[in-house]
Amino acid sequence: MKKQFIFIIFSILPILACRGQEALGTDPDLNITISNFPVLDGSESTSPLRLILMSRLLGFNYEWQHSQFIQRQEDAPKQVVPDYTCDEETRRDLLLNRLLNNNTHGSFVNLIDDKVDIIITARSISRDEKAYAEEQGVTLLEKPIARDALTFMVNAENPVTNLSVDQIHDIYMGNIQNWSEVGGLDCVMKPYVRNRNSGSQEKFETMVMDGLTIADFPEMRIGTTMMSPYYQLEDDTAGIAFSPFYYYKVMVDSKKVRAVGVNGVEMTKENVMNGSYPYTSKVYTAVRSDIDKTSAAYRLFEFLSSETGQAIVDESGYVPLKDASSTGMQASSNEIFELIYDNHILMILSSDLPERLEIYNLEGKKVFESAVLSCDVQIPVGLRGMHVVYLSQGDGGVFAKKIVL
Repeated sequence: MKKQFIFIIFSILPILACRGQEALGTDPDLNITISNFPVLDGSESTSPLRLILMSRLLGFNYEWQHSQFIQRQEDAPKQVVPDYTCDEETRRDLLLNRLLNNNTHGSFVNLIDDKVDIIITARSISRDEKAYAEEQGVTLLEKPIARDALTFMVNAENPVTNLSVDQIHDIYMGNIQNWSEVGGLDCVMKPYVRNRNSGSQEKFETMVMDGLTIADFPEMRIGTTMMSPYYQLEDDTAGIAFSPFYYYKVMVDSKKVRAVGVNGVEMTKENVMNGSYPYTSKVYTAVRSDIDKTSAAYRLFEFLSSETGQAIVDESGYVPLKDASSTGMQASSNEIFELIYDNHILMILSSDLPERLEIYNLEGKKVFESAVLSCDVQIPVGLRGMHVVYLSQGDGGVFAKKIVL
């Protein structure tokens, strides 16, 4: 179904010398123009979203193109290229000073160091970054804005099309070392990992392995960029690696590398959306907690989870968070509950916490229950996919919401 956008024509100041399609916003109070556009940083995989967001807010057209910095254009990842209908000085200011691309870890460090205003990254803050923020006496405001997944990939000629969660664990713990053990050819596996604090490596360690001991595999030998797994696997039929699904499907879409299903579930956008793929994750935006709440950066932070902001997320190719039914619960008492699930923690955002939480699977079987003693409730590791969360109050009121764990 085609998204309906609300267009607002911003006043064009003479000093901007900028023309283009109408700028997009929820209301005039958003008031983000070239002159006050915040310094926006982020991971490589969220670059298209950030550029489309900028284009929509400032009224530029854009198109998808293969990267011009890779010799084999057919193998190059796709990028969003805005049509900067403004003067050269303004364009250079946007490219050099406002639209940064310092990867996931660099973006968090820049935000903690107060060098950027807002970031959009493929994961939440890492353990190392959280420790650094504590050293600097800084806290961040984070929230999810889109849904993604961690994709496990093999060479397109590898006959294995599916692995179980346990098999992936055993492969990366070193317990399974030959492809014949999982229905493949008789050859030694080459499991690849990424560099520490990269977005996909952090997801792999916390979401997939979840405390299990990873064997001593070498990091990528040909570099630490997002394309490193693809370059490695295209000539290695014995390899296995991982990458964000958005980067795999929307930006690269390689014919030489193929995703494998997990637990019998194919790696597709539909299965990310419905929560059936086991390794679904979220894309985050973050600002410093001491940010000026009247600033353009904070308005942008709030805008990203609005209906129109989520439409831009959808336009970029990500799965919008609101379409995944993961936030927002309206109780009969007019109490608003917001549920955010991340790394086995269910956060209940409300001015009045419920007394008890119960979780049922889609077959109606209760799989977990707990008293609610704080806004953060630890959820068992084994619960994955779509479930129904019930929150009960002391007055007998019970409120239910579907959520993807």
